[in-house]
Amino acid sequence: MAAGSLMTSPAHAAQLWQALGGTPFLADAFQPRTLLSLTAASRRRADPSAYPTLAEYLDPVKAAEVFRKNARSRTEGIDSVPLEDMVLLRQITEATARIDDRMPQWAPLFRIPIRYRHMPGSRISCTTALIPQTIFLGTPAFAHDRLLEETLIHEYAHVWLTFVSELCDLQVAGSLTQFALPSGTSGKSLRGVLLAGHFAAAAARYFLRPDADANSHQRGTELSGYLGGCVTTAADHPELTPVGRLVHADLAAVRELHAHSILGKETSAS
Repeated sequence: MAAGSLMTSPAHAAQLWQALGGTPFLADAFQPRTLLSLTAASRRRADPSAYPTLAEYLDPVKAAEVFRKNARSRTEGIDSVPLEDMVLLRQITEATARIDDRMPQWAPLFRIPIRYRHMPGSRISCTTALIPQTIFLGTPAFAHDRLLEETLIHEYAHVWLTFVSELCDLQVAGSLTQFALPSGTSGKSLRGVLLAGHFAAAAARYFLRPDADANSHQRGTELSGYLGGCVTTAADHPELTPVGRLVHADLAAVRELHAHSILGKETSAS
């Protein structure tokens, strides 16, 4: 809904970033409870009489109803059904446990109310800001452990950065500029470029950890390159809001860290 942006000036954006501790998944000082509280409060301001308790505004079904009534944009939805297959749900639980074990600082980020829905066809996954806290997964996402781990990091990263954009959009109101992602996908908003860079930064961080295997490091290197493309595309763009610029700065810093990490691995291997 990001409509009634609370944090629009550079000073307010800096205050928000100080309170949050940085970008989710990228800053170990990030404060998830603070962002959740601010998100719930923002939703209650949009629809004060919808629910009696603040916590209910973080329920995915109830939040979707708030969005349906109050969001400036509409969605036709995504062809899907509730994900109820116990085998697939167990795979999600096991993949999340592996991520938590390898990146314990991320554990709170995977312990939020989320709806999983299953999509037909060949799509791997998606989320949409207009259907909050809902992750759509296709059967291909479950093909192997590494892909499912990446997919979950990808979509949870979108959920968390969307929480931020509910407080203050990442692009200025009325922005119509369209961009192409490093993958070649065109027609993306500036916000979409930051969302893409953010998931790539998070997944690259996961796959470039020192204890990961060679295939994971290779995937991390690919994702770091993708992140670099997003950082370059959005650099110094006048349609970034103050919060959008702070997110971009965090993405650029992570890209720099990844570059040094990759260079170090290549040097030691030669």
